[in-house]
Amino acid sequence: MTTQLKPWGTHKVIFDTSDFVVKYIFVDKGHRTSLQKHKNRSENWIVLEGHPVITKGKAKLKLSPDDSIYIPLGEIHRIDAAHDDVKIIEVQHGICDENDIERIADDYER
Repeated sequence: MTTQLKPWGTHKVIFDTSDFVVKYIFVDKGHRTSLQKHKNRSENWIVLEGHPVITKGKAKLKLSPDDSIYIPLGEIHRIDAAHDDVKIIEVQHGICDENDIERIADDYER
């Protein structure tokens, strides 16, 4: 398993195949991922812990543990852990390449 440190927390690849990837995502309280979209993959998220505010397109949705959400290919999205640490399982489907991130906005200026 490969763990990557990010300015907002960490993510760990727990399963990787040619057409899907499963990741464990940990977003530290008070941080959020970049507002982004992907050209080559969709994502399914399952909340394990915390109450993230998810941006999906123009909507902002507050999720709880055991909630899940589908992010279709090309949809703008973000995970915001404003109030508590957030743990999510992410399943990427399609061409799962870390270079397939188009950032719309990023608190960390990447």
